[in-house]
This record gives sequence, C-alpha cells and structure tokens, in this order.
Amino acid sequence: MENILKFRTRSLVSKDNEGLEEDLIKKSIKGDYDSFGDLIKIHKDYLYKMAFVYVKDRDKSLDILQECIYIAFKSIKKLKEPKYFKTWITRILINIAIRTLEKDSKLVYLEDDNHLINKSTKSTKSTKSTKSNMEEKLDLYNAINMLKKEYRLVVIMKYFNDMTSDEISKTLNIPESTVKTQLTRAKNKLKSILKEGYLDD
Repeated sequence: MENILKFRTRSLVSKDNEGLEEDLIKKSIKGDYDSFGDLIKIHKDYLYKMAFVYVKDRDKSLDILQECIYIAFKSIKKLKEPKYFKTWITRILINIAIRTLEKDSKLVYLEDDNHLINKSTKSTKSTKSTKSNMEEKLDLYNAINMLKKEYRLVVIMKYFNDMTSDEISKTLNIPESTVKTQLTRAKNKLKSILKEGYLDD
C-alpha cells in the first residue's frame, strides 16, 4: 500500500474534460491501474484538502489520502455510475477521517478558511491586532468542535469545501432537506455560542 500514490505519470488532455474523466473512470472500473492513477491526479488535491480540514495534520492527512486511494482502487469495480465517482470517493475519505479522529480521541482542528468569517465582521475588525484575530478564529473553531458530529460534518463540507446542499446530500446519502435543516441548526448553535454572527447566510 505504501506505493499506491506512485502512479505512472501520463499527460492528460485537460483536467476539466468531463468526457476524458468519465473514460478514465470506466477504464478504472475494469481494472486499468494507469487510468486510475490519472483519475487520482485529478482529485488528489481536493481529497487532501478534505482530509486536512478534518485532522489538521499533514502526515495524518497523507495517511488518510493513501488509505482512501487504496480502498477506492480495490472497490471501484463496485461503482455502478461513473458520474458519481467524486461523491463515492469523498464518502470513503470522510469515513476514514472520522475513524481516525475517533481512534485518536481528538477534537477536529479546522483549517483557516475565509468562507466562515462574515465579510462585515472582517472589515470592522481589520484594525485589531493579529493576536486578537487569531483568538477569535480559535473561538470559532472551538465552537464548531462543540457541535454534534452530524452538524459539524455538514458545516465542514459546506463552508470549508464549498459543497452545495445537493452535493452534501448525495455524499452523505441523506435527504437534501435534512442537510439544510442541519446547517440551519448548526449555524444557530454557533451563533448562540459565539454571541455574534460569524457565518455567512
């Protein structure tokens, strides 16, 4: 498994070419190792960022990514719809990240991300010291850590990974209405904890 990230490099026409990506997925399902390697190259940065948001540790993020790729390669033949590849592999990575957190019994330390900070809040506090800003962000992260696991999960996916409610719904295999309800409750809980509006609507 230690060499699973070392795929043969091949020139891709375009990472944004959906037709090419779908072709790579279909070949990967049939067991084409090189096509799977090219497919991972397209999504590797996204998957690493997702892992890092959860564990806030470079080495652990790489371990999670490596395990995700290994499991995905072994089980991709079970993927019935190529268009859902990203949703499918994201779900694999999230499950590994959650298991890692539970195993380590640690809080989730979230990556600094401007999507969570209200623009008006940033402008009115621009004159404060760096120390004060850092304290505010740490308060925000600690508040997110206090949320129920399912609320924390949708907040991370929505505000740290720019996923839509529909994408979150498909990834977590829950109704979109449930996603929206959890986001609303999570934001209300955070505002209650922080006593001011940090989250964008």
